[in-house]
Amino acid sequence: MSDPMRPPVDCSLNLEEIINLHIARENRSVAYVFANEDREITEITHLEFARAANRVAHILRPQRRGPDREVLAIIALTDVLIYQTIVAGCFIAGIVPFIISHRNSTAAIFQLLNNTSSHRLLTTKGSLAKTMDALSADFVQKNPPYPLSMEEILLLGQIYPYLGHETTEDPFVPYPGPKSRTAVDEVAMYVHSSGDTGFPKSIPATHRTAIQYAAMGRYSTPSSFQLSPRQAVGALPAFHGYGMMVQLCNPILAGGTACIYPPASTATEYLIPVTPTPQNAIENAKRTKATGISVVPAFLVEWQSPEDVAYLKTLNLVMYGGGPLPPRFGDHLFSQGVNVVPVYAGSEFGGPTIIKRGEAEVAAGEWARLRFSNRSKIRWMPQADGTFECQVLSVPETYQVAVENLADVKGYATKDLFERHPTKPDLYRIVGRLDDVLIMANGEKTVPGPEDIMMASPLVKGAVMFGRERNQVGVLIEPNPQNALDPAAGQQLADFRNAIWPVIEEANETAPAFARIYKEMILVTDSERPMARTPKQTVIKKATVALYQKDIEELYDTIEASGDAASDVEPPSSWTLRDLQPWLKTQASRLDFGEQRRNAKKHVKRHNKNVKWLMGSLDLFEQGFDSLDATFLRHRIVGGLHNSPDEKAKRAANGITQNFVYDHPSVEELAKAIAALVNGDANGIKDGGKNTIIEEMITKYSEGLNAGVEDRETNPKASPGTIVLLTGSTGGLGTHLLQILLNLASVRRVYAFNRRGKSPLAERQKAAFLDRGLDAEILSSDKLVYLEGDAASPTLGLPLDVWTEVRDTITLVIHNAWMLDFNKMLSSFEPHVKGTRNLIDLARQGAGVTDSRPPGRFMFTSSVGTGLGWDATRGPFLEELQPTADAAIGSGYSESKYVTERILAVSGLDATSFRIGQITGSSSSGACIGIFTLCA
Repeated sequence: MSDPMRPPVDCSLNLEEIINLHIARENRSVAYVFANEDREITEITHLEFARAANRVAHILRPQRRGPDREVLAIIALTDVLIYQTIVAGCFIAGIVPFIISHRNSTAAIFQLLNNTSSHRLLTTKGSLAKTMDALSADFVQKNPPYPLSMEEILLLGQIYPYLGHETTEDPFVPYPGPKSRTAVDEVAMYVHSSGDTGFPKSIPATHRTAIQYAAMGRYSTPSSFQLSPRQAVGALPAFHGYGMMVQLCNPILAGGTACIYPPASTATEYLIPVTPTPQNAIENAKRTKATGISVVPAFLVEWQSPEDVAYLKTLNLVMYGGGPLPPRFGDHLFSQGVNVVPVYAGSEFGGPTIIKRGEAEVAAGEWARLRFSNRSKIRWMPQADGTFECQVLSVPETYQVAVENLADVKGYATKDLFERHPTKPDLYRIVGRLDDVLIMANGEKTVPGPEDIMMASPLVKGAVMFGRERNQVGVLIEPNPQNALDPAAGQQLADFRNAIWPVIEEANETAPAFARIYKEMILVTDSERPMARTPKQTVIKKATVALYQKDIEELYDTIEASGDAASDVEPPSSWTLRDLQPWLKTQASRLDFGEQRRNAKKHVKRHNKNVKWLMGSLDLFEQGFDSLDATFLRHRIVGGLHNSPDEKAKRAANGITQNFVYDHPSVEELAKAIAALVNGDANGIKDGGKNTIIEEMITKYSEGLNAGVEDRETNPKASPGTIVLLTGSTGGLGTHLLQILLNLASVRRVYAFNRRGKSPLAERQKAAFLDRGLDAEILSSDKLVYLEGDAASPTLGLPLDVWTEVRDTITLVIHNAWMLDFNKMLSSFEPHVKGTRNLIDLARQGAGVTDSRPPGRFMFTSSVGTGLGWDATRGPFLEELQPTADAAIGSGYSESKYVTERILAVSGLDATSFRIGQITGSSSSGACIGIFTLCA
């Protein structure tokens, strides 16, 4: 096979001439390659592609009749090979193609066609009939009606009669040339913007801009085609500027090979093309023997498995564009040796960056940093916060931008904000958009960069920060469809906030202190009001914020009412423990009676927090507190400190963190922490390290277990078969466990043990089954016995005779019930640990314990969070009990699971802890678990 023939890219030729040059030189290097499921490869040479483009020209404009530079809109869902050959054929025919996304609304399409005077449309009615019918009806109703001619897309056999086998000996009729040569500064094609600020705008690209944009890859050192001569690009949309560049312009101008999906259409029949997925994209890259791949970031998020990473490491180049890649996914891939390269580009200004990296950058893991080509000219406009707006200036000889919008010089203001590397001034990292910057009431400015981190959560479909002209920022979260919830349902909202809190905390680590997000500042979208999006599915932020403006204002009213009340808080007589404890009780008890509580419309029925019964030593959250209460109490604490005449108290207010009440969740602990802050003793906030606290709790609830399990005579009530006590049967995992147990012939009885609720347990269990797509008929089984109680109470809160019956018959305990809240400290989970000890004692006395039978079995749903702090340099987290709590430290939730694992280890029972990660749903019913991915 001959070496790639690269045409001149100095703009001495236009696109029509460059395509025909491949014919004149009989270029047999490969332009496109695809492979079927049997890995049989088909290669399209530049010669065959150029001839096919001529055939397209013959069909679209026979004998070159009609006007030159007629605009032909293409709204089609077809194979990449067909799509890009048609676009190239337009260049040959002197037609100006306008590639338009089929995801646009009819109003947007009309705007695009009208602005470019396009009255001719090429489409695929076989797949877009509904859109086309709506378009026709809409255009007829215009006043005056907008004339539009619709034509069906060309068939594969019409343009590739010798698919993959064409030679110079095969019949071919060149398309007649123009009477006068087309200048390189004439419009060659139209693309359109994403429409993230309104209707998408048409963008003209001249022959010069298209050639210079594509030439960028040839002039960088090393060039992208030196690194990856066979680039898998089929997963990108053909109508997108990024797709157009790598699927068409780069092959014909830079001589590379585009690895694409095999055409779904046959020679004589149109068929809907393959829908790209992360799985088939990576498989197609393997089949076509690609040396690199270009995708959207969402695919890289999915390619985190060891198998995918192992393959990606073999590629010379893994490029992504069209959006940001959440940092932790890029960090993981790059750390594993994957050459991840971001593409920064826009239809208005091309792609002015290069892929060159130095050894020091690789060693530092700086995969997200960008370096700009010296063929382009960048003007960096400094902003007040130390960032820079990127403005790409026109350089006609080497880099002409498509759109010029600057007043003082020819060039394009991108509105993209970058951060300059502190020690390498030619390296930049994009941090946000100029029009997304939130200017707060205090004059501080924040760029919503944390949104990208939040988007890394599998629970989150969209994230938009808000807070313009406010004292505090918040975030609007759109759950993924399978995690949809009713934001007005208090418990659902609380559970979802808890589920996404770890990724919010991760985002907060990158934000300045004044721009951190508090849990109560998380708004969740209603499924009836999805976020406004462009055809690319990019969130239109301004429109989305406008859609939820009333909700945002109500949230601020509630929060600010709390702050107003706090401004009048009288400080205690002194900042000693003696005076702090009654003062804190008073502040906590007033939360239900202030004006802000009467105005808080969103909250469900609450406990009456009366100062007479509020217990100083007990966890506030066990006494009815929720996240908003914690916020209000924190506000009142800060208000009291600010209003104190004691200067040390005023300074201590700065030490009240957003998690202060969670970190010290009882009146006694709060009093100690505040006193320590006022006295300037930051180390006195905690009574010892977390390891000590964990070990103390393990010791407390392991007491008496070393005595062993007492043998008892065989219980006359014991029956053959397994008798199970299952806790938490109405939850996501619990419903499936209950279904499995009831279907097992070896299981004789199942006690479904749950907390008391507002409705009977049988009703709640049925609703849980139906919600998860499970057959509720099985709940009528004679095996099933419902129990309501409290595991932390003596006899589990059951009548003594019922408790005795359970004790005398059970052979297996499956403990699945646990509170999910990543904010709370270990002490808040103590009732769950106490409840586990009660269940252990029950199992130690159960029917399974006799002189001839082993101790009862106990299964516990632990969590992968017990390895939260594991040192990754030691290899994978070990599937064995850890002797120390070091790996579990990080949240009270994971610490409580670890404590329970340790207690079970000395329980004398046949105990197993299952460290569960994320459960998204049922493989049998397809239903998603609850409103979020369950963290066990």
